[in-house]
Amino acid sequence: MAQDETLPEDFDQRLELAAKMHEIWPVRPRVEEALDMAAQSFDWQNRPAFKAQMRRAINFDQLNEDSIKAMAEIYTAPELEAMIAFYGSPEGRAVSAKTGDYSAALQPVITRMLDQALMDVRTGTSAP
Repeated sequence: MAQDETLPEDFDQRLELAAKMHEIWPVRPRVEEALDMAAQSFDWQNRPAFKAQMRRAINFDQLNEDSIKAMAEIYTAPELEAMIAFYGSPEGRAVSAKTGDYSAALQPVITRMLDQALMDVRTGTSAP
């Protein structure tokens, strides 16, 4: 939040709920998925060293703290309660576990379409 804004009256409750949400849906696995995706641009032999170097550069404790605070600032208490209820359920946990697979399956399609669109724009074969 901007410094001139005041925190919501229920901010402490939001922080507590956001911390509970992070127990269910921690930020580190999402960072690890991003590192896995970024490492794909390296030869398989260099991927472990790249990921290890990136992990050393990330302060996971600070990231977690900042993520909890951001959640508390962005989401209302009822929204956080709904997130906890959903992501804490077996179905919500399954959705969360499959989100990376879904993103990985869709990424090549999006990349291919963006590449084609960029080529069309560069060659003048599509209207702006």
